[in-house]
Amino acid sequence: MEFNATFLVSAISFIIFTVIMNIIFYKPIGRVICERQKFLDETRNDAINSSKKADAILKDRDDRLNKSVADAKKLVADKVTEANENSRAKTTEAKQKSMEEITSVKSNLQAEAEQYKEELKSKVKDLAEVISSKVLGMDVKIENTDNELINRILN
Repeated sequence: MEFNATFLVSAISFIIFTVIMNIIFYKPIGRVICERQKFLDETRNDAINSSKKADAILKDRDDRLNKSVADAKKLVADKVTEANENSRAKTTEAKQKSMEEITSVKSNLQAEAEQYKEELKSKVKDLAEVISSKVLGMDVKIENTDNELINRILN
């Protein structure tokens, strides 16, 4: 193999060509590649941060929603309990009122029954006197000691 000036010129021109290509072509391409890589890294980091924030927001929303549901259930249960207590109280009050009315009506009926019995006793007594007077032909008076007989007739 012979080394002559052509080989040396070729080697120098190759080195000059590589330096020129490096300055003109490879460095700008490398810079663009670095910028793109930096942009991709920043975008990826932003996406990861946004994803974490979204997860935190979703978790917070779920926690609030669960708390709201629990509060709503508790409120409904409290209102149902309150309504049941009111219902029981009103039912008890109505029963007591009706029992008082029944007792009052019973006592009124018993008083009226006693009154009618007394009226009936006097009418039976008067009727017995009239019948006895007509049958016997003389005036007959029935005394109060005969109330037992009248009570047996009425009962």
